[in-house]
Amino acid sequence: MRHLFGGSTSDYAMEQVGNQLLLRPGATGAVWDAVTGGTQLTDLTDTSGLPISTVVAAADGFVAFYGPEDVTTVYVDFGLGRRYSMVASDIAEIVSARVAGVVAAAADDATAKAAAAESAAIATAGQNAAALYLPNAITTVDSIVNPATPVAPVYFAHRGGGMVRPEHTLVAYRAAAAMRYPLEISVNVDASGELWCLHDPTVDRTTNRTGNLNGYTTEEIGQQIQTNSRSLLGAGWAEQRLVPLRQVLDEFLGKVPILLEPKANDAVVPTQQLLDASYPHAPRSVIWKAHIGTLSLPWAKARGYRTWVYLDAGTSDSTMDGKDSMVDYWGVNTTFTDTRISQVVARGKPVFAWAVYRRSQVARLTGLGVVGIMASDPRYVSTSAPMRTASRWDLQIKEPGCTPTIDYDPDYALQFAPSPDVGWVSIPAVPFQSVGLGTYCPVAAGAGGYRLSFDMKFKVLPASTLHGGIYFGKQSDDAYRFSQSNATGGYHLVMRANGQMQLNKHTAGSTSGTTMGSAIATTAPTADGVMSFQVNVTPTTVEVRRTDGTGWTTGALADTAYRGGYFGLSNGSITDVATRPYWRNLVVTQL
Repeated sequence: MRHLFGGSTSDYAMEQVGNQLLLRPGATGAVWDAVTGGTQLTDLTDTSGLPISTVVAAADGFVAFYGPEDVTTVYVDFGLGRRYSMVASDIAEIVSARVAGVVAAAADDATAKAAAAESAAIATAGQNAAALYLPNAITTVDSIVNPATPVAPVYFAHRGGGMVRPEHTLVAYRAAAAMRYPLEISVNVDASGELWCLHDPTVDRTTNRTGNLNGYTTEEIGQQIQTNSRSLLGAGWAEQRLVPLRQVLDEFLGKVPILLEPKANDAVVPTQQLLDASYPHAPRSVIWKAHIGTLSLPWAKARGYRTWVYLDAGTSDSTMDGKDSMVDYWGVNTTFTDTRISQVVARGKPVFAWAVYRRSQVARLTGLGVVGIMASDPRYVSTSAPMRTASRWDLQIKEPGCTPTIDYDPDYALQFAPSPDVGWVSIPAVPFQSVGLGTYCPVAAGAGGYRLSFDMKFKVLPASTLHGGIYFGKQSDDAYRFSQSNATGGYHLVMRANGQMQLNKHTAGSTSGTTMGSAIATTAPTADGVMSFQVNVTPTTVEVRRTDGTGWTTGALADTAYRGGYFGLSNGSITDVATRPYWRNLVVTQL
């Protein structure tokens, strides 16, 4: 731009004469770029913008003109013996404007930096708060999973330990966490957008209500819906309230690792939003659990979560390859074949198996290389010692290690009789069904062996040749089924409705047992009449006695084939559930 020269009260053409300065109106001056020498500047304009090449003083000697583009200092020679320096008179205005612009820019920059600093401070404060909320002594996912091996696997409480406590309830989570087992938690969402710990999208199976969870409001669920686990776990259990996911995270996050899965599609985004907004530190102690078909893995990996992805029996290797980069741990079901589990293990990533409720399952899975055990009865399957020597069935609460042939199914669960038969138990599934009594196993034998004592009755008599009893001597807690092929062998006490008592020996893989000694004729049982029994196992003999009469014994039969420490109750050949046997007063005694 052109700058204005002159125009101020000091800008006049003057000549010094003696000690006086005299105006020289009409004087013509040449404009230069230096005080001496230099180049004459002729690209000038007058104040109206007309081009000029020299400067002419006004009638009163006043001088004003515009210089060349971007020139701010010139020297004018009016032929009076010297050149006068002139600085653009608009320079102060321009400098002021530029300073104002610089100040404004600096203010904007300062504001932006302050905002950025504020955001950084908030983020840092949030991280610090998270660190305080989740102390450095936290049990992280890596600290639990990384050391796991088939020899020393990590045990998870599947559904909070749903085969011994009401699944996905606070009482279940607290019990499992108190024993330091990581929690497996399933969630679904209600009509209000609240997330609840619940495996099924409906409340039919586990509560006192029916229908989809997302058809109930938060208030309705909190006040009216309770778990109803008595058919599975016993009438001694009180009903439990459903628990919101937020409450579980507030209580357990950072104390034990959590394996978290939104079960229905409508629960996925609310779960992600809750974790993002309220639990930024969750990736340290939460494993994102998902089916192989999930679309949620990119979200989980972008936030630093470890992921456990479980498979179907028919999941192909190519499908696994497509998800492999976003998977930290693979999941296999206990129903998968040995070959398939071995193939998944061979991929090189840690493998967790679900749902495990027998010690024999642990032995099989770890033998195949599995390092994570998702156990519905973690206390039992992670130990190898008996917990009790006498029954407390009068409490009507399922014991750890109580193993029906099918888990999570009330039709196969040990059933506690109501009044007037409190203390008696039975198996509601027929035929050939049994329940293992792992809480007493493996039996701790004395130097002379051990004794099993118990009472038994038929409330309704079955057909004369049908029978129930107990099995014992098995090497492991795999399921026993009368007249079926079993994985391990043992003995079976048979009590028929016609009074015949006998001892059978069954061989692994065989569908039929072998009678030991001869059948003993005892008084035929009566409907609801109590019979009492003893089973004596010494290092060299096996004997069965009916002790509510006299002389009813098989005698001490010489046999050492089976000295395993696992036993249980068996419906034997009973085909009508109404005629099933009942048991009470179990006692294990060292001999």
